[in-house]
Amino acid sequence: MSQNIRISDIVARPHLDKFNSTALHQLDHGGRAGYKSSKNAIKIALHMLNDPTCEVVVIREDYSDHKDSTFADLKLAFERLGVKLQSGINYPNGNDLWIRLEQGNFIHFKHMKDIDKLKGTRPRNPKNKIKIVWYFEITQYKSEWYINESNATFMRGDKDYFYAFYEWNDAPKISHWTYDFAKTMAKRDDAYVKKTNYCDAPEWQQQLFLGKIILQEINRLKEYDPEGFKSTYLGHPANLGGTVYKQFDIKRNVKPATHKYVDITVGADVGGNDATTFAAKGWREGFKGIETFAHYYHKNGVSGGIKNINDYVMDLLEFCKNIYNEYEINISLFIDSANLMFKQLVEEYTMTQRYNFIVVEDLPKMKRLMRGNKNKSILQGRVDMNEIMFGSGYHTIDPSCEQLIKAFQEREYDKKGNPADDGSSDVDSIDASDYGWLKEMDLIYDMIMR
Repeated sequence: MSQNIRISDIVARPHLDKFNSTALHQLDHGGRAGYKSSKNAIKIALHMLNDPTCEVVVIREDYSDHKDSTFADLKLAFERLGVKLQSGINYPNGNDLWIRLEQGNFIHFKHMKDIDKLKGTRPRNPKNKIKIVWYFEITQYKSEWYINESNATFMRGDKDYFYAFYEWNDAPKISHWTYDFAKTMAKRDDAYVKKTNYCDAPEWQQQLFLGKIILQEINRLKEYDPEGFKSTYLGHPANLGGTVYKQFDIKRNVKPATHKYVDITVGADVGGNDATTFAAKGWREGFKGIETFAHYYHKNGVSGGIKNINDYVMDLLEFCKNIYNEYEINISLFIDSANLMFKQLVEEYTMTQRYNFIVVEDLPKMKRLMRGNKNKSILQGRVDMNEIMFGSGYHTIDPSCEQLIKAFQEREYDKKGNPADDGSSDVDSIDASDYGWLKEMDLIYDMIMR
């Protein structure tokens, strides 16, 4: 390696703060052209040059995709560090890919389609250890399970260090498993999660690393297709064709609750195999807006602990009791009529003095919105009303209601063009939210239309 090469000259500035990280798990994501691959390739090459016992495994979903991506990136990385690899000596001429340094350590290129063969990967030199695994474009993997299985293999053994690099361009739909994966990893003290986009680098580095042509294309896309630009180059999942609530915006619709209400409603959706959720809404003074300020979510086998119908009844009553203690406003409670036994049990308790502040009301029959399109489903009508409320900023959600926020972000359309109810997203939380103001939907829509 040449002594005159500076890492700050060959690694984009946004990645320098984490370049020397020794975290076990190192996650880099964002939009396309975010310099992630070049950074990881250079870091791998540098470790291999400095440590002759370090071998590396690079994993993509499809093996054939390595040649024009990771394989090419790593060859270029060694060249940038002053090491010119030779065809037929340091790497093969064919499609059976590997890279070998003169000091005897290897880079192995593998794929996720046959996890058992992947687990069989061993260092070429018995004295070496596999110390780095580069998981490339993990959005192509079917689930986090494949990563866990791989790590269970490669993290074994007596090693002085081990790094797992994870790299991906953000998926267009927030329901993709990588979003939860990143949130979970961000809570760990042995991991970092960093989002980087092309525009995070100074303009001179954008010109140097990307070139004028792609920057011109990015600027044109920003002008003529702003949503496509946000998705491709900024890694934003919102407002894409497949999502239901395109008007839902974190900055506009997620705000701390004011806690100043003239009326409070609670919607409850009770599930057996599905989740059980309660959503509390406060109507602001002068009915100037709706705030969802509290949310309960539990799903047997998922949230932890197994609950029966009586447990859920008590959870709902205590949920309402805590709200009443804080606001001293009687609560209108709307329960999914599909579970009649649950509703009857709750009604029995509301006849007692302890819970007499709860008024159980009949859930209105879902009907088409007044002056609505006859070809639209009732469910789509509810979606349209939510869109109006979100777009106007009339409906806001307190940041503490994380599961409900996630539900609105993730809801997608199915193949028939209807809001999906196939378990791909948390429909139950949205139903509970809707039940809390279903009575008002027709009235508000009629007022808007007039």
